Amino acid sequence: MCLHTLPERYDSVVCLTYAGERPFMVRNPGRAWEFPGGHRESGEDLYATVRREVYEEAAATLGEVVVMGYYVLSGGHTTVVTHAQVSAVEPISGEFETRVFERLPEDSELSWADGLYAHLIRVLGLPLRAA
Repeated sequence: MCLHTLPERYDSVVCLTYAGERPFMVRNPGRAWEFPGGHRESGEDLYATVRREVYEEAAATLGEVVVMGYYVLSGGHTTVVTHAQVSAVEPISGEFETRVFERLPEDSELSWADGLYAHLIRVLGLPLRAA
């Protein structure tokens, strides 16, 4: 992971959203718990993408969005990792659900059981409470 820099090109964003020191996550329909994020739309800058994705998935607005770095998957897909505090949450409708956790859920409760979230949180020095 490249810390505190932006790549020349990126495909998607993820925002490690927190309420204080607790992870704020969304349950994506057909998957499990995850941090909000998604693909950049044409003409959008990074911050607009982050704010749009968080609002679409979690009906949440954010404080300051901080670029934490990025990672590149083996196929070349590049994701920018950001961090922000949730400043407000509106009632959510549809199939999405949001929740503030006391600690990061176990891998079996997450959309991806690859340990990526725990790794990112540790590397970036964000709060991570043990099980």
